[in-house]
Amino acid sequence: MPQLSVSYRQLAAASFFGFIPFVFLAIIMFYQFFGSLPGIRDSREAVTHTFEVIRVAKTIEQKVGEAEAGGRGFLITGDQAYLGPYEAALPQIPELLAQLQALVADNPEQQRRLLTLQGNVTTKLNVLRATVDTMRTAGFDAARAVMLNDVGRQAMDDIRNGVADFVAVEDGLLRTRLAAAVIAEERVRLSMFGGAGIAFAALLVGSLLLSRAYRHSAAAERVLRATLDSVREGVTAFDPEGRLVVWSSMFEDVARVRSSALQSGMTLAQFQAVVAQGGTGLSANIGDLDAESRRVGRSLLVENKSGNSRIYQTFVHALNEGGFVATYLDVTERRRTEAISRQAQKLEALGQMTGGIAHDFNNLLTIITGNLDLLRRTVSGNKPAEDRIALLLLGAERAAKLTTQLLAFARRQPLEPQVTNLGQLLPETEALIRRAVGASVEVECVGAPGLWNTLIDPTQFQSAALNLAINARDAMPDGGKLTIEVSNLALDDDYAAQHADVTAGQYVLFAVTDTGHGMDAETVARALDPFFTTKPAGQGTGLGLSMVYGFVKQSGGHLKIYSEPNQGTTIKIYLPRSVVDEVLPSRSAPVAPMSGCESILLVDDDEVVRTTVADMLADFGYQVTQADSGADGLAHFERGATFDLLFTDVVMPGNVSSRTMAKRAVELQPGLKVLFTSGYTQNAIIHHGRVDPGVELLSKPYTRDRLATKIRSVLDGPPPRV
Repeated sequence: MPQLSVSYRQLAAASFFGFIPFVFLAIIMFYQFFGSLPGIRDSREAVTHTFEVIRVAKTIEQKVGEAEAGGRGFLITGDQAYLGPYEAALPQIPELLAQLQALVADNPEQQRRLLTLQGNVTTKLNVLRATVDTMRTAGFDAARAVMLNDVGRQAMDDIRNGVADFVAVEDGLLRTRLAAAVIAEERVRLSMFGGAGIAFAALLVGSLLLSRAYRHSAAAERVLRATLDSVREGVTAFDPEGRLVVWSSMFEDVARVRSSALQSGMTLAQFQAVVAQGGTGLSANIGDLDAESRRVGRSLLVENKSGNSRIYQTFVHALNEGGFVATYLDVTERRRTEAISRQAQKLEALGQMTGGIAHDFNNLLTIITGNLDLLRRTVSGNKPAEDRIALLLLGAERAAKLTTQLLAFARRQPLEPQVTNLGQLLPETEALIRRAVGASVEVECVGAPGLWNTLIDPTQFQSAALNLAINARDAMPDGGKLTIEVSNLALDDDYAAQHADVTAGQYVLFAVTDTGHGMDAETVARALDPFFTTKPAGQGTGLGLSMVYGFVKQSGGHLKIYSEPNQGTTIKIYLPRSVVDEVLPSRSAPVAPMSGCESILLVDDDEVVRTTVADMLADFGYQVTQADSGADGLAHFERGATFDLLFTDVVMPGNVSSRTMAKRAVELQPGLKVLFTSGYTQNAIIHHGRVDPGVELLSKPYTRDRLATKIRSVLDGPPPRV
């Protein structure tokens, strides 16, 4: 920081060597000195007043920002703990506005700015209150609707601009008052110089008084430094000749420049050269921004992205008396938070859309596949008919996969996670991948000793790995090499700071690397979006990577894509480490579809689905009783009827849910086996994307063989928890 006060040593030396031969002149100068002291005191008080106005204005912006951050955190997470800063800031902001009102009571121009600032603050707080209250009473969707009207963001931008204008005006006043103080001090210095030779004693007394005044001026300078250093923006100020006057220590951090590289009085060109050496990519052409600001008659705010992926805002405000103030702010974390919020909204919207159609769509597919399975038995031996039915079943299977992939991307597919060691799962996964990619692609697996366990759904993991392998194969149409790697890895705080969707900790890494054509940065940025694909029409849905991403996020993991054109692609999946021991599955032979003679209560509100499933169950030899609602199904048990299995849809209308019906049925008939089925379960038996422990679920649509196998497995197994 430059020194704003005159050196006392210089003043003392000049006074000591001065000579004026007339005693009466010394006496006149002595009185003039004492007459100047009130002016110095007034200037000092004015400087202190200006500092206080700047401090209160910046504090108002800070408190509104804290309230906004708390409200946004509550909106994104639903956690009440985020409302602490929001609730603490609300009562403080009116008090700060009242303080600012009192401080600028003698300045009509600042009072007009304060009225505008108060209106913007009131608007912003009203939007925040409405968003938080709506979140509490109506939930995220309603709160998001309030937030998306853009009023709050505009109000916050207006608040920042208003505070910046406030500070800029006060900075101009500060410069004027400091100049007046320097002039007054110079007048005193000359007076003392004139009377030094004749009235040494008077000079000594005056020098002591002047020294005290300078100490107060130095204190005011320290207050200015503390004020500038307390704000989160980097601040620089330039005089009308375009020379650097003052800067804050935060600017040195933001620009990554050494304090010694900055000098008071340096030109704009010199300043820009120093900033360029910092390598941050800050907008250093502030002289051009100042000229543009004066041309359009308002302050300018520009945003740019640096080479180190940081995002900076530069705000330039031209001063009326000449010169300008430039502030710099690193908004990288804010933009990352906004990106996470947008991603969460996109996932929520897609999840709602998918969930809205998944139940009915999968019911329709169950009807189709069920009747096709029944029909296939009746046309046995008719090869053309069998072939057509096989094609229809294949189409139904592809339609079901489409819905499953959408649910996976939206993190709403039902997972059945278990503690798994990828090293044990790798040989089977490798075999699947080799069959999928064909002989033209060389497959290499690289394992690691002592691999940690992770908590995942093994079936969905293998499906994700297969999707990655197929994408890699398609990226190597002329053949190539596919490398699969598993290892232990610890992600540190630096990595977590650069990727807002992951926390530091221990992970199991699963990486797939190909030698294909690769992707440019724009393609990588969109690669995980649903329905985005670079394949020709008809050769891909664009849901493969989206499904993988949804599975990884639903499993608490992290996915990262590394790719360059003509350099291949590496996709890394980080799955959280589990310290629980792996439970090895039994290696018994798969259970073939079997029939039986047990009694089954079939509950489904869709008559066509219910009839189709009942026909298939009857074809297996089971005794089937049908019910069209939870209340109807429960009535059978309350009348004393007994069954070997309750087979019920999850989502049903009426006052008695399937979960309630099943729980009450087990209470009335202990040992009753229960099997749920649904095309989309929401939160009935699935929480946090995982099927509740001990609950048996058969997802729609299902084939005749899958139905027979699952029914037999549940009937022969232990009673599930409801």
